[in-house]
Parts: sequence; structure tokens; C-alpha cells
Amino acid sequence: MSKRRNQGGLRLTVTMLVVASLAALSAPALGDDAVLPPGGTFLDDDRNPLEPSIEAVVAAGVTTGCAPGRFCPNRTTTRAEVAAFLVRALGEQSTMGAYQGIFPDVPADRWYRPYVERLAELGIVAGYPDGSYRPDAPVSRAEMAALLVRAIPDAVPFDSIAGSFTDVPAGAWYQSSVERLYSLRVTVGCESVPLRYCPDDPVRRDHMAAFLTRAFGLTPRTVPARYGPLNGLPVSDPYSVWRRVMALKIDNARGARPQSGVQEADAVMETLVEGGLTRWIALFHQSDSSYAGPIRSGRPTDTGLLLPLGATMVASGGQPWILDLIGAAGIPILRERDVTPPALRRISPRAAPYNLYADTAALRAEADSAGSANVPPPDLFVWAPFVRTDAPLASTISLAWSDPITVTWTWDGKRYRSSLNENPQTWVDETGQAGPIAVDTVVAIIAPVYEALPPDEVVGTSVPALDTVGHGRVLVFTNGRVLDGYWSRSTVHEAFDLRYPDGSLLTIPPGVPWVNVFPADRPINWR
Repeated sequence: MSKRRNQGGLRLTVTMLVVASLAALSAPALGDDAVLPPGGTFLDDDRNPLEPSIEAVVAAGVTTGCAPGRFCPNRTTTRAEVAAFLVRALGEQSTMGAYQGIFPDVPADRWYRPYVERLAELGIVAGYPDGSYRPDAPVSRAEMAALLVRAIPDAVPFDSIAGSFTDVPAGAWYQSSVERLYSLRVTVGCESVPLRYCPDDPVRRDHMAAFLTRAFGLTPRTVPARYGPLNGLPVSDPYSVWRRVMALKIDNARGARPQSGVQEADAVMETLVEGGLTRWIALFHQSDSSYAGPIRSGRPTDTGLLLPLGATMVASGGQPWILDLIGAAGIPILRERDVTPPALRRISPRAAPYNLYADTAALRAEADSAGSANVPPPDLFVWAPFVRTDAPLASTISLAWSDPITVTWTWDGKRYRSSLNENPQTWVDETGQAGPIAVDTVVAIIAPVYEALPPDEVVGTSVPALDTVGHGRVLVFTNGRVLDGYWSRSTVHEAFDLRYPDGSLLTIPPGVPWVNVFPADRPINWR
């Protein structure tokens, strides 16, 4: 529905006209009833008190942000941007016409030209005395008041409330507009400054969202907390989830203990290697560690675990045929020869081969230089609050990886603590501070073991591997209880789908998980 103006301004008789226009926006809109993703639409407005208003204008199709994943809430709103916001809020996109040359500084080829000219046609803007529009200039709070008053319905009778603000003098060109907004409670003045309006201050983009939400009667939207995809926990830095996973292969042989950095990882995986030993994959996504290791070599099983995460693998090396296998699958690998310290460096307190340590922040920079994809992973599992208080108790879990290696996890009322052959497993940091290896959830993906062989006529030796395509049993130990179900997936590119025996979804409560890809021919016991 189009609204026509005369020089006296907009004369609408009912608020429903604007509501109908908002419902008919031609730009893509989420809609007020759409479910927001955790953290909302943008990464740079988390914990901003005006985020509900930002989401309201996004849902109404008024804006899609300043860049992918960003709203730029602290940036000044330009006169070009406010023209676009108002035209979309009024539902006037379909009436934007061909270039008319109304303003000399608004050329035909600029993205904002049709919005500015449509506002001029509607009588909302008239430009400056010199005939210019000044599209790149910031919008002041005085100008914003005048624009909104001309744009919003004025069916409600209005009597000027002189003296609402001490810094809005009587007779100022913007006085009646400011007091009109005050009477409608679109504004109550400057932030944290009573009785002042600050008319000359520029309008920030987050404040503009709040003004538009109030002026057009939009509903602020409740925004769920943003969480990390590898553990389901709320994140402190929203930008930390918008990046790649760094997957560090960490040794678990006698000379490698105690390991470092695993206490800072978002999640850890454990897999079988030769000699009945195991190795870990410490996954760093929203987290980082400046001292993680010792770093060791890759194995074929790693491919099926890291592909779904889009991870960059960090390893000391490996048999050439194994590295070729991992690389051919599309997993970037960073080795000592590929990077410079401190990304990977040898430390003096340890002897080779247990002395290669990593700095994940430096490794991220190396991965950027190497051109590796820098995209966030999908959820490792489906995260949801724990509700299965009827599940069997499981306070002690023993995973007999091989005759020489048994790992026991013990529930202490808050977390699971790890022991190796009855000896508590610990971590140590660069300063020598140590602590127990403890996690919130222990997952056992039970899979068949097979012997991975090098291709014909390729030099190399076979290694044990686990087949993680198809289906198998899964055990999830969480909150001192055990959830028994099955996993399935069709290819190594898919995440594990966890289900209960009746086919219903098996969810995992948020918390740091330790994921064991465990041999199907070995026992797991709990009590």
C-alpha cells in the first residue's frame, strides 16, 4: 500500500496502515515468529543491550547488517543508510522509480539513490539549502527526530510538551519533532543523561534500531545465548566461533605425559594406534592454547573425525601414505616443516620425539597464510539440557583399550576425572602448574577395528584404524549416568547422528566432551 504526501507531511488515519506495509516488505525477512539461532543474527552485537531491537528490525526486513555476520552497532548511521531504513520500514521499495536527479550528490549508480529519491517524493527529506543530500554524512539526533516524525503515523493527537529537555531550546527547528518522539516514548533522552536529548550527537546504528523499533511498534526479540558448536557452552567472545577448528594430534605414550593444552580445548577425541596405545585429538575452536603438546603424527582414523568439522590438522608428520590419504580427503595439515616458531617449536625440558609443542593462535595465522578455509564447524552433537534423570547410574567407567592400557573415568559429583592404569592423568602448563584431566561428558563411539594398509607398491606399514561409517553402539556418560543408544552416518563427511534404541534423538548436555572412538572388540564396564 503506497502512502502519498503533501508538503504538510504524512496524514495517516490509522496505525494499521504502517503495520500492513511492514507485513508486505519485499526484502527478505525472518518474521517475528522465526526462531533465532543461538546468539542471534550477528556476531558483533552479543551482550549489546539493544540487540533485541536490532533483531526486530532485521525480522521486519529493514536491514540485513553491514557485512556478513555483522551489524556494526557502534558505527554512526549515515544519511544514506537512514533513507534505506525508512523506505523499507514504510514498505515503499516497490514504488522506487527511475533516476530523477533530485540531488546533485546522489548519482544514479549509487546503491542508496532510489531510497533517497523515494523519501524526497514522500516529502520526508528535502535536502540542505544548497540542494545537496550529503549521503555520507552522519545523521544527528535532531535530524533523526524530524525524519521519524514525518514518517510515522500521527493519528494520536499531539500537544507540544515544551521544555521536555534542557538542551532543546524553544523555537529550534527540531523542537516539535523531539517533543513528539518524547510524547510517544520513542525517546526519553540521551543514554544515562536525564533531561537532555543531545540533538547534535550522531546516531549510532544500534540506537537507530531502537528508535525504529519503538517508532514503528516492532516487537523486540529475545535472543538466545551464543554457544560453542564443539561443547554447547556459551562463548565469551562471539568472533571466536566464526573461525576454523585447529585439531592437534597429541601423544599419550609414557614419555608424553603429562600432556599440555588439553585443559584449554573445547573438546578432545581419543583413538587407537599401534601397540595398543592411544592418541588424542585436542580440538580448539573458540579456545586457544599457547602451550599444547606433545604433537605427534596422524592416522587414517583421523580423516573421518575431522572432515565433518572442516578442521585444520596439526601433526608432527606420519607415514607418507597416511599423510597422502589425509590430504587427499581435503584436510589441511600443518607440520613442523610448514610453519615457523612459535606455531610449532621444540622445547628443552622434553626429549624428542616428545618435545614438539604448539601455539594455536600462531597456527591459525599460519593456516591463514596457507589459504586454508576459515569457516566454523557444525555442532559436534545435538546439545540440550540434561533431562534423563531416570537413566542408570554410572559413576565409574573403565575403557580397556588394550591389555596394557585401561582408562578409567570417575564422576566426582561435578565432572569426570581420568586415570590411566589407576594412575590419575594430569596436565601441566608452561609455568609448571598442574591439574587433573577432567571433562563434563564421556562419549564412547564404538566402532569396528580394521587394518589400514598402504596402497599397492607404496612403501609403508599397516596401522590399526576404526571404521566410523555405518552404525554402531554409543554410550554417553553424563551427570553420573549412562545413556545407551546407537550412532549412524552414511559418509565420513557427516556428523555422527546419535539415537536411542527407539529411534528418538539422543542429545548431550552442554559441557566439554571427551569422545572415545573405541574398538568394538574391547570391553567397557561401568558401575
